[in-house]
Amino acid sequence: LAASEKALKGATRKAKDELNKVEVKASIQHIRKTHWFEKFIWFVSSENFLVLCGRDAQQNELLVKRYLSKGDIYLHADIHGAAAHVIKNHTQEAVPPLTLAQA
Repeated sequence: LAASEKALKGATRKAKDELNKVEVKASIQHIRKTHWFEKFIWFVSSENFLVLCGRDAQQNELLVKRYLSKGDIYLHADIHGAAAHVIKNHTQEAVPPLTLAQA
């Protein structure tokens, strides 16, 4: 009888420890919220401009129709199947040539 009570206490303590570990993992996953542009191929240029690129024709179309705004730069190669690039211009000035070269 004493051995079974001891085993029960050990099992409950072990279950509580496992629950605490699971709660910590769940709270870590909810800290970071994904940005709207993370469904595309993207990077930040050395001059702090966001460069977006579609993964397929549907995403290229979505980039142009929904996310291209006034002042942004649109780049596309003259090759069939090439990805469309959009440089999001957060300033009112022209996009520097280095950012254009990186895109």
